[in-house]
Amino acid sequence: MSKHFDDKWKHLQQFQPPSHEKDQLKQRILQTIHEEPVKKSLGFLLPLRGIVTTCLLVLICGSFLWLILQQSGEPQTASNSSIDYEKFSWELEDVYSKKADGGLELFQEKQSVPVGTVKEVTEEEMKTITAQLPMYVEKKLEHFPYPTSMFIEHVKMIDTALRYHFFIPNKEKWIYFTFDYPKLEYAEIFHAMSTLAFEGKKPYSHDEQLYVNHGYGSMLFPVGLKPYSITSYKEIYYWDEGSDKAYSKYIESILSSGWKKMASDGKRHTLVSVDGNVEIMVWWDGKYLTYEFDYPNREE
Repeated sequence: MSKHFDDKWKHLQQFQPPSHEKDQLKQRILQTIHEEPVKKSLGFLLPLRGIVTTCLLVLICGSFLWLILQQSGEPQTASNSSIDYEKFSWELEDVYSKKADGGLELFQEKQSVPVGTVKEVTEEEMKTITAQLPMYVEKKLEHFPYPTSMFIEHVKMIDTALRYHFFIPNKEKWIYFTFDYPKLEYAEIFHAMSTLAFEGKKPYSHDEQLYVNHGYGSMLFPVGLKPYSITSYKEIYYWDEGSDKAYSKYIESILSSGWKKMASDGKRHTLVSVDGNVEIMVWWDGKYLTYEFDYPNREE
């Protein structure tokens, strides 16, 4: 068998393929050599490509999430820029500002004494003001043009019974308004703050009627009233935004706040406070909103 194997080996060594077959064989060998590293390298890159793609997706999604969080932290009514507290307007047309030491003073036409002030204070100054003065009311005003904190100070001066304090955040400081009552009526104070607009800082606009309390009372009054006649027991306001529908909704809001209806005659309603100490007759005539007050438990 060994001799037979040797004969075949010699025969194979003597075999010479034709020249065109030699060329084909060389091409196949070269092609195999070139393809092998490519296949190995592609196999290595496939997992790496997946890792890179995943990292890019995480980075992109994280960037979008960061932008969303940044935007959600800003008031929707204004850009994140500082307000120039001197550049403002409102619909209380007969009240204007004059420069004074440390800020502005507010004057009403035909009055020589200030009815309020405007200035900018720090966080520490705001805390000092609200802590040291006799504040009897503290409230966040919902749906006003800017985020606003309200405080009512019991003053007891000859020309001022109450002083309203309003604070509006402005970057790391606060824009600070004060108004004196009765130099300005309650309705005028809230009409000013509800129509406030700073230059370059778009105010929020609420699409429903706002209601507030006047002074320490629990009775709700529509924001936007204009005083027509004010006495101790009777108040008449011009209600520019009033209508029969708005008036009905207003009465419903009063009853929802805890007041009870004692009597009703068309658009005239007699209401009593929760503690029974105040009775108010209110009616709407299509233009004016009128209130008559009675205090059945008050000692004369």
